[in-house]
Amino acid sequence: MPDAMQPPVSIGLKYTTAADGTRSVAIPDELRAQVISFVLDGGAKTPDEIEAIVQDGHDALVVALAGLSESQAAHKPSADDWSILELMDHVVTTKQVVVSLCRNLADGHWPPGIGPEFQEQNAQDGVTISRFATLADARIAADAAHGDLVDFIRGLNASTNVEIRFSHFLFGALNAREWAVFQRIHDVDHTPHIGQIKASPGFPAA
Repeated sequence: MPDAMQPPVSIGLKYTTAADGTRSVAIPDELRAQVISFVLDGGAKTPDEIEAIVQDGHDALVVALAGLSESQAAHKPSADDWSILELMDHVVTTKQVVVSLCRNLADGHWPPGIGPEFQEQNAQDGVTISRFATLADARIAADAAHGDLVDFIRGLNASTNVEIRFSHFLFGALNAREWAVFQRIHDVDHTPHIGQIKASPGFPAA
């Protein structure tokens, strides 16, 4: 049985591209069940416990980025791969989106301008809105978004709406508390990508 108390190191996403260029993604059933259990169980915990869960994910990301130069952050293993800086564009975007989701769902509604179409894969998978010129800028923005999420978590109380939900395209309908815990999943899933880029051929020495 999946261990609901521990998130997987990677959620094992597998991508396939159809002849028309449409890309789809699949995840092993056991890993999906593990992620869902972890997020739902985590969402029911106290604010202090949720904060610790989210902090662990952010801390792992910070450790993976430690000591990287701007030239290393700009290295692309191939033309089709993200650099570490491009990966951080996506990671920071997700942090910012999760904060907005949490705040709005907690108030009993979806974010303004967000409709059902934003629950689909093509609106969520790999979404990147924020763009950064340097890794230093990306790290500042990541820390700021993380701080905003921690502030939200610390404000959780009995009046926080947990009935309004917004669906993740793979993991189903989540409330404000559960979306906060999901950020841990996202950070933990993308952190190993940084190591993979570091290990790729041609990665700069400094």
